[in-house]
Amino acid sequence: MRHPLLGVLALLLTACGAAAPEVAEPTLDPLAPTTLYPMHEGAQWVYDVDTGGDEPPTLGIFEVVEVNGDDRQIANNRGMNAQGVVTHGDPIGYRVEPDGIRHVASGEWLLRAPIDVGATWPTMGGRTARVVDIDHTVEVFAGTFQHCVIVEEDGGEDGRVVTTTYCPEVGPTIIESVMQSEMTMRSISTRARLRSYDPG
Repeated sequence: MRHPLLGVLALLLTACGAAAPEVAEPTLDPLAPTTLYPMHEGAQWVYDVDTGGDEPPTLGIFEVVEVNGDDRQIANNRGMNAQGVVTHGDPIGYRVEPDGIRHVASGEWLLRAPIDVGATWPTMGGRTARVVDIDHTVEVFAGTFQHCVIVEEDGGEDGRVVTTTYCPEVGPTIIESVMQSEMTMRSISTRARLRSYDPG
């Protein structure tokens, strides 16, 4: 099973305006799962998505489209239809629990406390998530973010390795997916870097 965000990243969507880079210091517990992925109603993440080919990066836009108690729904924004109504792809469900954030459909964890270097948990697609860094600094178009956490997932059925950098009070800032093609024996990679973030 593909990472919930990566399955819909390669979309051609309307460009957004530039944001002035700045250093962001977290004000909450930087290692709390809900700080590392703040799913507030109306929150939006815009990514530059590079699929490793000769084509320029495309845009992937993801939004929290529903909040119901501890449940969250995130979907990709597909732009406006002919009637001028914003449309979305199929939403991905998450549940906020005392121990972390769970992917509803699979029942597996996206992020699980305590977050510390070497911590592991079962995640989607049969992969195992492992925390490899808890104090990383990220520089992307959206800005410079400190105290970020890097989570690497591997060991799944499809051989995919997914590395996600979560930054406090922002969410996934860099998402990288690498998979070996059995037909060509070449690596297929996708990399998404945060262009802008609106907390909602």
